[in-house]
Amino acid sequence: MSEEHAYSLPHYRFLLQKAKSLGYRLPRVEEVAFGLPSDRFFLIRHDVDICPWAALEMARLESEEGVRTTYYYRLHAETYNLMAESVLETLKEVEELGHELGLHYEPGFFLARGMDPVEGVRRDLRLFEEILGRKTRTIAQHQPATGPVLAEISREHADAYQPALVREIRYFGDSGFHWREGCVCTKLGQFDRIHTLIHPHSWTIWDRPWQDVLRAHAASLGERLRKGMEEYILHVEDYLSKRPALDREREKRYED
Repeated sequence: MSEEHAYSLPHYRFLLQKAKSLGYRLPRVEEVAFGLPSDRFFLIRHDVDICPWAALEMARLESEEGVRTTYYYRLHAETYNLMAESVLETLKEVEELGHELGLHYEPGFFLARGMDPVEGVRRDLRLFEEILGRKTRTIAQHQPATGPVLAEISREHADAYQPALVREIRYFGDSGFHWREGCVCTKLGQFDRIHTLIHPHSWTIWDRPWQDVLRAHAASLGERLRKGMEEYILHVEDYLSKRPALDREREKRYED
């Protein structure tokens, strides 16, 4: 990919500004998934595959540009835990910025375990909404190129991969750090209704080969783990210094 069309936050900002200058409306998925509008729009969605902190960085940039998009989060990611406080804080801020949140559902997780993927995804969807504390309106499949096309998961949730959004309008995805048909910025102005997938982790670190981008994310995640472990060490040291007194207090509670 040329430097002009590199995956980077500066180029992503250019992409947003170009879309706005050409008169595109930039809706969230929930605004178009229940009935395809006929006006000119540029639908951007984000699949948060590995790094919610990258998603937050991108969401902040979009907010600076007056744009609200949609972010889909996984429940079975190896690199983040939606129930961890530090991760939940990122989701809360993304939502407070006006973006839509949804489940990035993973049928492959259940198929690999010999489980019914539809029932599994439905359980995940209920859990995801319990974590958020509210209902959501749309969902998007993780790794659809290698996964099954599932039967209806929910009558209340529209799928970002429904035919109307990937067949009836032009769809361009950035998966694997490589556009199939060239950067989506070159499509603006050519088509009136566009849907694009942008993975935040691919754009928030740049100026290096894509393999090194992923290694940099791994290093960042490792540093977060190291800091968390140092905090836990301090916690254990503090606990050990107070343990005799804590043990006595606990014994009193049993006696009471």
